[in-house]
This record gives sequence, structure tokens and C-alpha cells, in this order.
Amino acid sequence: MAACGNPQSGLPSIQIAGTNGKGSVCAMLANILKTAGYKTGLFTSPHLVNVNERIRLNGIPIPNNEIDIFLQKYREAIEKIEATFFETITAMAFWYFKKENVDIAILETGLGGRLDSVSVCEPLATVMTSISLDHIEILGETLSEIAFEKAGILKKGVPCISAKQEDEVEVVLIKEGQRINAPIHFVNDKFPSELIVNIPGTAQHENAQLAVSTLKYINNFDIQKIALKNGLQSVQWLGRNQHIQHNPLVIFDVAHNIESIQSFLEYYSSLGIMGKSVLIIAIQARKHIQPLIPTLQKVYKHIICTEAPGRNPMPAKVLGEYFTNKNQFEIIPNTEKAIQLGLEKLKLQDGMAIIGSHCLGPAVSKVFKISFDKY
Repeated sequence: MAACGNPQSGLPSIQIAGTNGKGSVCAMLANILKTAGYKTGLFTSPHLVNVNERIRLNGIPIPNNEIDIFLQKYREAIEKIEATFFETITAMAFWYFKKENVDIAILETGLGGRLDSVSVCEPLATVMTSISLDHIEILGETLSEIAFEKAGILKKGVPCISAKQEDEVEVVLIKEGQRINAPIHFVNDKFPSELIVNIPGTAQHENAQLAVSTLKYINNFDIQKIALKNGLQSVQWLGRNQHIQHNPLVIFDVAHNIESIQSFLEYYSSLGIMGKSVLIIAIQARKHIQPLIPTLQKVYKHIICTEAPGRNPMPAKVLGEYFTNKNQFEIIPNTEKAIQLGLEKLKLQDGMAIIGSHCLGPAVSKVFKISFDKY
């Protein structure tokens, strides 16, 4: 950051951490602020297809030429300190937002919080979405350990607005907040009935309430009710309960841990699909979804295990071993072929879900000829 002139210094921002819902809350905050007339930067991770998706200005991904300018200008420094990809892309986001003189930047924490490069920011507020077990090989095997790592985003004197948490998580957040004098505010309000969220699912109402509550704690920003209403009503966050085809219905969701997959299953079950359901699933090797296998086998008549690209994917054959009804599933390692096979099994009243990883994005984009550039 020093080599880039410390662009995080003096940059108004909101930092978001948690296990699930971070990206959705970020997208909602960014769209509300943009709708209110503020020039808004948005930094999220990971991307679905193009790395440009991670850095946006008023919803528009960073142009390739800006990425080239940054890399050419700071390549020597990047190589000298052996900066990681995430450290580099984080610095790029701060640099771009400062260069474009944004009014505010919405920043999604990459992993954890205490050691995350995004935490160099100087936020007006921090936000904590629901915390559950995920990335246990890095963050810890208990909710308390994970909560401690994520509490690393807290800053002295900066309010933290948190979703409702499990008791042991709440204890850690309160303790860490008191230790550094960071006030914690837990959101327990009901979502206003007059507001409509453009991202489907009950969990998104909780995310929207967290976003709306957060805006009450940032000073010098005038957010009218009409901006809240229109911002939530027009927000897009692709890969979250995303309907990518109708008749038959196909939904894409990046749910990749127990809590998020459970949330997706609740939403899928609420749709009242009259015919059979097909599941396309790929996960990373470190994910633990075994407790959900009986439910998945109950909801989906046919399950296709595939293998998304990216770092450390779970081999499709290994994933297939989780399922006990061998007549119910098949293994198709190639993601595009897996999706195509699933589509061939569908009739008009059927439904299909594609879940488990952001890394399914390229295959979904190619098969359905859609772009993930907008939010």
C-alpha cells in the first residue's frame, strides 16, 4: 500500500465481514448509495468469470486498461515484496477508488478479518454478517475461533453493525469490541414490509435489513427513503438465487457451505416446482456438506456431481461418494457437459439447481450465454 501512496488513507469506506451474505450486503449498500447520488466504489471477491468484476465504480467493472496501468506502474513493488494475488487486487481497488475520487467505497473482506489485507482500510463503519463454520482449516474449528478472526475488522471508535449471531459468536464480538472500544450494534429489527429486495430469498431480507441499519451509522451521507426503496428494488447480485432460465426453471447459486446451502434449499423448496428436480453440484475439496446429503437426495430426483475449475476442487468422483443412493446420481467431471446433461433431463414443469462454487460461473455463462458484469 505504501508503494501505491497509501490510497486507503482518508478514503471513506464501509468494511463487511462474516461467513454468508457479505457480497449481497455489499451490493445492496453500493446500489443504495449510488441511487442516492454518491459515486460509489465496490470491492468484492471472488469473481464469477472475469477478475474485473471484483472492482466496480457505480456498478461498472474496472476497465482492462486501468488494470494494465496499475500493474505496469507497480509491478516492481509487487514482485519485490512478493505480494499475493489478493493483496495485489486489494491494493488495486484502493488505488482505483482514490484515483476516481469516489465518495465512498464498499469493501468485502476476503477471508477472516484479522489478517485480511482489506482491513488496512479506515472505515466509517464495519458490518458483520452471520458467522458460521467455514474455512475451518484456516480460521479455526469452533465458532468462537472464527468469530475472533472476523472481529479483526473492528476499529477503535468505529461502530460495528452486526446481524443476529449465535450466543458464542456474540460473546466474542462484544468482548473484542469492548477491548478496543468499538461499539457493537446487533440488528434485531424486522424488515420493513414496504421495501422490496430484487434478490430473491428470505435470507436476503435479513441482509437488506443489515444494509439499511448500517446506513444509519454513517455521518455526512444523506440517504432518503426513496433511495433506500429504489436501491433495494433495483439491486442485482448475480449467482445468488439467480433465475437463469424459465420453463423449465434453472437457478444458479454459489452456496458453498452448510448454512448457505440450507438457505438455498429453503428458497428452492418455496418455489413449488410441480415436476422433478435436478441438481448440478461442485464444491471445493475442503468443504464439508455431508450433513446435507439426505436432504439433497430427498429434494432432487437426479443429482449430477461435477468438478469446477479453480484452486483445490473436490474431484467429482469423491463428491459422488457422499451420496448413498447410487441410482440417483451420476458423475460428469466436465461442468459444461454436466449442465447440458441436466438440461436434457428437464421437462416444462421441472426445475434444476446449479450450486456449490463461484467457479461454476464460467460454465454457466457459456452454456446460457449470459454475462455477470452487472450488479
